[in-house]
This record gives sequence, C-alpha cells and structure tokens, in this order.
Amino acid sequence: MVEYRDPITGYQVRRYTEGPERNAKLYFTTENFSVDDKYFYFNKDVEGGLECYRADVETGELTLMTDKAYAGFALDREKNVAYTCKNETEVYAVDLNTNEMTKIGDLPAGGKITGHLTSANTGRIACSYHLDNKIYALVILDPGQEARIVYLSDYRLGHAQICPTDENLIFYIHETEGDAFQRTFMCDVEEGYVRPWYVEHPNEWITHEVWAADGTEMAFMKLRGRILIGDKDGRHFDQAAESEQLLHPCLSRDRKWLVADRISYLGVNVQEGVVLIERATGKQKLIATTGSCKTGADHQHPSFNRAGDMVLFSNPDENGIAQVCTIDLKQVMQDW
Repeated sequence: MVEYRDPITGYQVRRYTEGPERNAKLYFTTENFSVDDKYFYFNKDVEGGLECYRADVETGELTLMTDKAYAGFALDREKNVAYTCKNETEVYAVDLNTNEMTKIGDLPAGGKITGHLTSANTGRIACSYHLDNKIYALVILDPGQEARIVYLSDYRLGHAQICPTDENLIFYIHETEGDAFQRTFMCDVEEGYVRPWYVEHPNEWITHEVWAADGTEMAFMKLRGRILIGDKDGRHFDQAAESEQLLHPCLSRDRKWLVADRISYLGVNVQEGVVLIERATGKQKLIATTGSCKTGADHQHPSFNRAGDMVLFSNPDENGIAQVCTIDLKQVMQDW
C-alpha cells in the first residue's frame, strides 16, 4: 500500500496494488466492504481466471479468499457474508468473520453465471445464467432448496440483481455490449412475468443500473452524462445529476450521495476520474483523477463503503490496467 496526493484534486489517495496483473475492485452493483468497513474485496487476474482477495483498509494486508476455481464473488447487503460459485455451478456462502466456506446448493448443471451472484434479505440467491443448451435464464436458489429457473430467454441476459429487500423482484438487462432497443427489465418471480422497467424511447441510451441498498430505487445512466433514479416499480424517474462523460453511478447506503466515474467514451476524451455528487443539491466535485482505461474491466466502477465516508475505485495505471485505490471522504467534506 502506498499513499499519494492526487496531482489535480490535491486529495490523499491510497493505492493497494500494482501490476502487471489487473487488480480490479468488485463491480459496483455489489457491496465491496465488510460490514465493519475494515476490509474490502477485489479480483486479481491470473492465468485461467480470477483470484479474489481481501484487503485491510488501514494496513493494506492482503488475504486470498478464493482461487480461480471460483467466480461471481459478491457480498450480502446486510450480513457479513459473501456468495461465490465454484466450478461454474456450486454455490458457497463465505463467512467473512471466519472466512469459512459452506456449500449451499447447485445451479443447473453445465451452465455458468453471466455476472456475479446477488442476494435478498431473505437469503434468496439470484443470478443471470447461460444454460448448457445455450438458452439464457434467471435462476434463484433459496436456502435449503434446489435451484429454480424462473425465466428463459433467447436474449443474452446480464447484470441480474435481485431487489435487496424484495425477493420477488429480479432486475436484469438485455446485454448487447452497447445500446439496446429496450435494455432494462424486471422479473416478478411469483407472478411469472417480466416487463420493461425504464421504457426506452428512440435515441435513448440507458446503461449501468444499480439498486440502492434498501431496495427502494435504482440509479442508472442515460448517456451522455445524466444520472437518473427510478423507483423499484418503474413508475417514477428523476434526473439526479448531469455532468460530462459520467458512466457508472452508485448510491451511498443513506441515498444522500452519488459517486460516478468520468470516462472517455463515444469519441470524447476527458481527464478520467471519480466524481462525488450531493443528491439534494446536485453539487458535484472531481475528487480523484485516474489513468485511462484499457478495457471495460479496467473502468473505475467507484462505490462507497458502508459508512459512506470512503470511496473505493479502480485506478488504471500507466498501461491502462486497473489497480485498487481508496479515497477518504472526510478530507473532501472539509472543503465541500
């Protein structure tokens, strides 16, 4: 771990990793910190897959959590537990107090997840899944029960996120790796139907959606540069912020703050970095600058710790490869 002063913002930043391997924080659609905010978790690229590590926020000490046999590591919204998939289909719960792993079930044989695992406050696990027969699906796994396929599709499904406080709702997208005619959908598990969530109009580009921790709303991008927030029913949407080249928005647990990355895309080049936004006022501030991303996996994907006073982000190095950093927001608040 090294500390440095950002040459543009002037704030102190901690960097916990260095290359040549990619070291990328968990995706912004899962919690990244333990419940006490003592540790955060990140993935390291290794030959043939990823290794997941725990980092001590204060000391920088690293602990290997899972090897390349595992994928989809994601943290519970409330409990100090993570969930991960071994050998594509075996689902394990990881006690983050002891690091002990317990198998809790199996996903359909021969398939693989198309993102990370997600969990509701009831313990239900949900994910988007590519079945052995190449059809895409939404799959749930309830404690003590067999996995169930709740929706099938010819579309490539991704970014599946069960509502943190409503196990009946699973958000998902049609993944095109770009714009989509209609991207966002909500699956009602009990009723057995799906419906568009944000209904897109011509020439709208919607992307990078994330639940609030309490499951009442979702934040997402409307390119270019506008952050929208909608209720979980998809009936009401407000613009929360607008700025140049924003891409991945994330809400603090109290929903009072947003953090997003600023990235060069669609032919527009900017100083890349991390932007903090006060939701009530729309005030925003560039709090950290970064290098330019080599690939989408190297994007900054910033997110808050659970207390909301620290932001974790990936900072592309001189080769554009992600390295994990944090910035303490207490220093930002002093001159907010």
